Formats: sequence, C-alpha cells, structure tokens
Amino acid sequence: MSNHAIVRLKNSFPMTTKLLNSLAAATTLAGVLATAGAANAASLSYSKSASVAMQETDIINAPLSVQKFDSSLGNLTSVILNFSTNVTGDAGFENRGNGQANVTVNLGANITLGTDNGLDLTGISPLSPSVSQFYTVSGFDGVNDFNGTSGKSITGLVASDSSSKTFTDANDLAKFIGAGNLNFLFNATANSNVTGSGNMASFINTLAGANLSVTYNYDTAQAVPEPTAVLGLGLFAGIGLLSQRKKSWLKISNS
Repeated sequence: MSNHAIVRLKNSFPMTTKLLNSLAAATTLAGVLATAGAANAASLSYSKSASVAMQETDIINAPLSVQKFDSSLGNLTSVILNFSTNVTGDAGFENRGNGQANVTVNLGANITLGTDNGLDLTGISPLSPSVSQFYTVSGFDGVNDFNGTSGKSITGLVASDSSSKTFTDANDLAKFIGAGNLNFLFNATANSNVTGSGNMASFINTLAGANLSVTYNYDTAQAVPEPTAVLGLGLFAGIGLLSQRKKSWLKISNS
C-alpha cells in the first residue's frame, strides 16, 4: 500500500465516525416516527340522550330510547349511562280538629328504569326522590279553604335523584352497538302523603319526569403504522448510508 493510500486511509476515520453518527440519527428518527404514529390513535366520546316530560303519576312503561353506537366510528371501549328524575307537586291541607296540629307534607315517588335487552341495571335503578316539609297550624278556623290559621296551600314542591353506571364488559358493550335505538322503560309510582291531625282534609298532586343519557367512549378506527415497521425503514436507510460510505472507503484504500 502506497504512502498516499495510508494517509487517505487515516483520513477516512473521521468519515467513519460521521457514518456511525448518521446511522444513530436515522435510528433515532425511526423511533420518533414510530412514537408519532402510535400517537395518531385517538380516544373520543359522544353522548345521546332522551327524556320523559313531566306528567302526573303513576307512569307505566314510558319509553326512553337512545341511538346505538355506530361501530364504523371505531372500537367501543366503555359506556356511561346516566339516569336522573325529578318529582314535582302541589299540596294543601286543613286541620279540622279543635286543637293545634303538627302537619307533614311528603312528596316522593318510586322510580325504576327497565330494558328488554337483558342489560343489568343494578346500581342505576330504582331511585327514590323525596322531600318533606313541616308545619304547625291552629285548630279549625271554621273555613275549609286550605288556608288561614288552620290550613295551608303549598306549590312548587320539588325532589330529584340520579344515578350513573359504567359498562366495560364486552357482552354489555355489544348490547349498545348496532343500528337503531336502545330502548328503556321509565316507571314512576307516587308515594306522596299528608300526615297530622286525625281530623284532616288534604290533597296532593305528584308529577314525575326523567332524563337518560348514554356516553360512548371509543378509539378511532384510523390505521396506525406499526412501530416496528417504521423502525425497520429507519434502519434500512441507515444501512444504505453505511453501504455508500463503505464503497467510498474501499475506493480510497485501493488507490
């Protein structure tokens, strides 16, 4: 080997170092691309709701229907079911006894949510909204008007209750997927009353309504590059750089 070749060979060492640095950079870039590709997978959610308008109880099998999950959007991972109810009412009473009376007005209802698809609603139904108000009135004032010193009329009584349940089991999630609606049934049985004197005239009206919302949590269905495939591309590029540098090194050493 000539002295000129030896000098050129020595001068190729920095080039080799640059080659190794380039290979490391290519590998690092591949890792970054792989991570970025994995990050493209997104978790999203949306909600559907239904309601039963306020109406006099008792309410039997009022429908609450929400649209099922469209599987073309992605993979359903969980479902959150929120159920709430409001009970409202008016009441009146008149103490017809001779003495003072302590009177309690109770507004409430037994609320249930059902479905015909076998979904377990334990923990979300039943609900028991209720409210109580207490009064002290004198003996009968001679006028049966639900007013005066011996009676009272009450408006705007309100009671509410709510519950929530999260479904993650595959068998449960399958019931939420498909075309059309998922059907639920709302029932409300009033248990309102007025208590007090043994000589009491009273009335109470009870109304109930409900709201149901379903939140679908899912992963998007978009294609995500396999990290190993992206890494392989990076290594392939690095090997290409190595091959080119090797050819240059051999040409120098053989000259």
